[in-house]
Amino acid sequence: MSAALSYSLPGFHSGFRAQPRRTRVATRHPRPVSASAKEFPPFRLDPVNQCLWRRGDAGEDERVLLTPKAFAVLGYLVEHAGRLVTQEELLEAVWPDTYVQPEVLKYQVADIRGKLGDDPKSPLFIETLQRRGYRFIAAVRGGDATQPEPRAPAGSDRVLGELWDCLRRSLHGERQIVFIATEPGIGKATAADEFQRQAEANVPGIRVARGQCVEGYGSREAYYPMLEALGQLCRGFAGDSVVRTLAEQAPTWLVQLPALVKPEHREMLQQEILGATRQRMLREICDALNTIASGSPLLLALEDLQWADPFTVDLISAVARSRTPAKLMLVGAYRQADVASSEHPLKALKPDLLIHHLCREIALESPPGEAA
Repeated sequence: MSAALSYSLPGFHSGFRAQPRRTRVATRHPRPVSASAKEFPPFRLDPVNQCLWRRGDAGEDERVLLTPKAFAVLGYLVEHAGRLVTQEELLEAVWPDTYVQPEVLKYQVADIRGKLGDDPKSPLFIETLQRRGYRFIAAVRGGDATQPEPRAPAGSDRVLGELWDCLRRSLHGERQIVFIATEPGIGKATAADEFQRQAEANVPGIRVARGQCVEGYGSREAYYPMLEALGQLCRGFAGDSVVRTLAEQAPTWLVQLPALVKPEHREMLQQEILGATRQRMLREICDALNTIASGSPLLLALEDLQWADPFTVDLISAVARSRTPAKLMLVGAYRQADVASSEHPLKALKPDLLIHHLCREIALESPPGEAA
C-alpha cells in the first residue's frame, strides 16, 4: 500500500522503534498537561506542583513520591483518560526528541501501578491494551471548583429535570443510558428536542448528535441511526478529530461514510476491514465513542427505537456495558405500546439493563383528563 493517510490507521505503523536507539539529550520539554488538578479517588494529581496525593482514611493527604518521568507518564494518561494512548504517543509526549526503548515505558508504568496499588490483571486505573498502548480507566474529576455545574433552567418540568440529572452524572465520567417511553399521542419529541437545545446552550463544549430510526417494511440498514449520528459528528464542531478517531479506532464504521473519505484512502480502508465481524464493529464503535467522550461531553439521541434494527439494539447494549469512564449520554426514545406488543429485541434488553443499573427509564404519561 503506497498511499498513506494523513492520520494513522491500525496496522499501518512503519517499523515502530524496531532498531536499537542511542539516547540523546532532548531539545524541548515534555508536553505539559492541564494546569487544573485532577482527582481519581483516593488520589489527586497536582500538575502545577508536580505532586500526587493520596487521601487517607482520616481525610488527611499523603504525598506519593514519583519520579519526574513517572509523573509525566501518569499525567498524560490522566489528561487523556478513557481513550487509548499508544506507546508511540506516550514516548513522543514524555521523551520528545529522545530515542528510548519501549521497555523504559513499561518500567515507568509498572512503577506507577506499584504506587497506585493497581493490579495489571484486574486494573482499576491503568489498563494495558496488548501491543497497542495504555488507557486510564478510572473516573477523573477536574479540580476547577470555580466552574459552576450545569443545571436545568428554571421552570423545567419533571422529565427535563430527570434528563438533566443524568447529564450531570455523565459530565463526571459516569456514562448514562436513558430510555424515554411514551404513549401514543404524547409529544416525546418536544421534551427530547428541548433537552438537546438546553444542553447545547448550557454545557460548554458538548457535542450533540441525533439518529432517527426509520420504519421499514422490508430489510433495514444495520446501525442506521448511529451512522446518521456519526455523520453529524464528523461534519460538526471539531469534526476532523472525530474522523481521525474513526480512522484509527473504528475503520469499519468510517468506511460506511464514503463522503468523509478521500478516494485515494478508500482502498486502504476496504483492505483494513476485510473479514470484519459484528463483534469487531461493536468493539470498535465502543472504543471510538469512549475516545470522543473522554474530553468533551457527548450527547447521542436516538429517536423511534421501536423501529430500530437488532444491530442497533446490540450497539446500545454494548455501549451500556462498557466499563470505561466517558462523558457520554445516550437517550433513546420509543413508543412503549409498539415494543410491548412485539418481539422487538429492545423488549428484552431494557429490563436486563435496569436490573444491572445500567440504564434509566423515564415514562411520559398523558396529562390528566386526556386520553392515551
